[in-house]
Amino acid sequence: MQILAVDDDPAVLGSLAALLRAEHCVTAVGGGAEALAALERCEFDLVLTDLRMPTPDGLAVLRAARDLMPAPRVLVLTAVDTARSALEALRLGACDYLVKPVGPADLLAAVGRAAPGSGADAAGCDYGMVGRSAAIRSVHRLIPLLARSREAVLVMGETGTGKDLLARTIHDQGPRAPEAFVAHNMAATPSELTESIFFGHVRGAFSGATGDHVGLFEQADDGTLFLDEVDSFPMPLQAKLLRVLESASFQRVGSGAERRVDVRVIASSASDLRDLVARGSFRADLFYRLSQLEAVLPALRERPEDIPQLVRQFLDEMAAETKSRADISLPAMEALVRYPWPGNCRELRHSLRGAALMAAGGVILPAHLPRLLRRQGPVPSPVAATGTLREVEREHILRVLKETGGNCSRAAQLLGIDRGTLARKIKAMGLGDGDQA
Repeated sequence: MQILAVDDDPAVLGSLAALLRAEHCVTAVGGGAEALAALERCEFDLVLTDLRMPTPDGLAVLRAARDLMPAPRVLVLTAVDTARSALEALRLGACDYLVKPVGPADLLAAVGRAAPGSGADAAGCDYGMVGRSAAIRSVHRLIPLLARSREAVLVMGETGTGKDLLARTIHDQGPRAPEAFVAHNMAATPSELTESIFFGHVRGAFSGATGDHVGLFEQADDGTLFLDEVDSFPMPLQAKLLRVLESASFQRVGSGAERRVDVRVIASSASDLRDLVARGSFRADLFYRLSQLEAVLPALRERPEDIPQLVRQFLDEMAAETKSRADISLPAMEALVRYPWPGNCRELRHSLRGAALMAAGGVILPAHLPRLLRRQGPVPSPVAATGTLREVEREHILRVLKETGGNCSRAAQLLGIDRGTLARKIKAMGLGDGDQA
């Protein structure tokens, strides 16, 4: 890579340059002014800059690099380990930050992650699963293994964590990528139509069957079938689904002819299927067949350090759609990091869209955020919250319902989930009649 190294300490700068020159072309400069001049003259793949320098400082270098086309990635070094300084750097577009003193191995690893086309870069930028947290990096490392395998995969995680995105990534990175990726949400499927939707039917199979219908398994032949919210699959038909998975054959409704397919199945669930098996509402043999390989997506409150990068990605996506770029203030970013995000990444994206509209394309301020976010106050990271996950979720749903005056449609929108999912949660938690939500 072409790397620009910036540090006002000659000893540190010399060490950085010597270490990186073994594998990269390095331009080393001793301050912000020289860095800005170098960025005007040359094109770099990566900028490695100290944060605390005489004016112009590292943030000025970061801003200048961010405005270039094409923009290099920026890795920030800082001697001050404060959440606020790191947050400011990430808010402005830094891909990562390291706290001095940093060992050679850690530095080279960070530079490798920042390299264009690296595994981390691909997983973060191409597929939307950005982040520097250990939790999300463990998911990145799983993707090649899951993609190469022919076995079924069970993706688990709360609503809004990106289970559909991971399923699509597994398909796209595997040998079935040229073939069909067929996704279906089980929670939105009327139980009386499930058999026909999945296995198809022939003309005259039932009243209203005026022609043959090709089911999802046939549509996904040679490709991937994604069963989203598989915990909603009707119990009476689970045996038939298991048979198809084990024999790769089935019959259309109303037909005795056996049809064979070659389909890789990926299933997802926001509920713990083990609990459903224990309660008798999900077949144990089907669970074991679907969970030959497992991936668990972390909740956003478990990786708050990833929120600034997710915010930057979502704002970039909105800029590409609207041709107008919104930015975000540091106080607004701090409010986003403090919030527990029960709706996870989906709720974060929806909140940012609303805030960007309120800001009319300008800088997003705390006043532009939903009221629930503005009321969080100066509390520590949401990771430190006490109580079980179910208790935290229950209390938050109660707060949102109170905030919206019991308007379930608005509450679901704020939570980043669909109305049906909220209704089921309300009923399961004993907060009311979910069917009337």
